[in-house]
Amino acid sequence: MTFLEWQNLIFLLPLGVAVIYVLLMSVGLSIGDHDVDVAHDVHLDAAHDVHLDAGHDVHAEAGHDAEHEAHAGHDGHAHHLSLLGSVLSLLGIGKVPISVILISFFSLWGGVGLALNGLFGADAIVKTLAFTALAAVGGTRLLAEGLGRLMPREESYHTPKEDLVGQVGEVLYEVTPSSGTVRLRDPTGNLLDLDCRSWNDERIPSGTRVDLVEYDPATDVFFVRASTHILGESS
Repeated sequence: MTFLEWQNLIFLLPLGVAVIYVLLMSVGLSIGDHDVDVAHDVHLDAAHDVHLDAGHDVHAEAGHDAEHEAHAGHDGHAHHLSLLGSVLSLLGIGKVPISVILISFFSLWGGVGLALNGLFGADAIVKTLAFTALAAVGGTRLLAEGLGRLMPREESYHTPKEDLVGQVGEVLYEVTPSSGTVRLRDPTGNLLDLDCRSWNDERIPSGTRVDLVEYDPATDVFFVRASTHILGESS
């Protein structure tokens, strides 16, 4: 049964996950928001662990080398998280719910991959993977941008994005001049993950409270800076 060979399974399984996800959503069992929260918790826990481990090593070795290694390790961790944030931003995270991103990517990966496997044959799996990845990433990004422009008009219970300027959020994935995601609750209580860029070309690490200072409707991107508001103060 060639259909169940590994060349097809790497596309068939993600497509099956997308179908099951849609079926779960159709009966009201959406897990998209929980997935985002879990990713956020893991991210924060990992950063916390790095901080504690680094401090422990410095005290244990009581030397300049240990402190330097701890700092290098933290920088390496931050670099990986920044790379992850860039990839998620490329897929359209922050423009539409993560459930839409997952369904779109898995569906395109599975559908395009199976089609190209049939066209190119099993011997051209490298070429199939390359074209499938381009189609899945590009298609997901375009779909996210299109839906991101439509959803605010149809979901009137959400605060218009222009009105979010001045609000305070928390950096979910490191914000840089080219990528980043900030999480906040709008005045109506909706939890939002927003595509953001740094206002002063600085790098703002995860967990930092930031002010939304400008919104660019053409790119659907917010510009942020480290918050000057004290904890609990509303804008």
